[in-house]
Amino acid sequence: MTEVDWKMLVRGLKSKLDPERKAFVERAVREASGDEVPIRIARKRLLSMTVDALQGRPRLVAVHGDGVVVIIAMEDLLEVVAEPGPTLGEVLDMGRGDQSKRRRMSEDQE
Repeated sequence: MTEVDWKMLVRGLKSKLDPERKAFVERAVREASGDEVPIRIARKRLLSMTVDALQGRPRLVAVHGDGVVVIIAMEDLLEVVAEPGPTLGEVLDMGRGDQSKRRRMSEDQE
């Protein structure tokens, strides 16, 4: 899942009254973040994890079995929390962008 995909998905889910909304948001963030990193390893990788977060990829840190912490850029957090959900036009544009990327990739492979 790309940076734009996970943020747009979370923004879009804010206004939904779906009882499984929290699970969908969690799944989107987990897919964008990749595997959880234990706290001991995260201490050693903190710089690279924060750089990843600043580039739009949140990171997960497992804290001694007590839970999971998300490292996310402030800009991304504000976008998904404070911005309204995507418009239909934004969703369609994103879909068109994915299709044009796929077309370009298939043309490059030929």
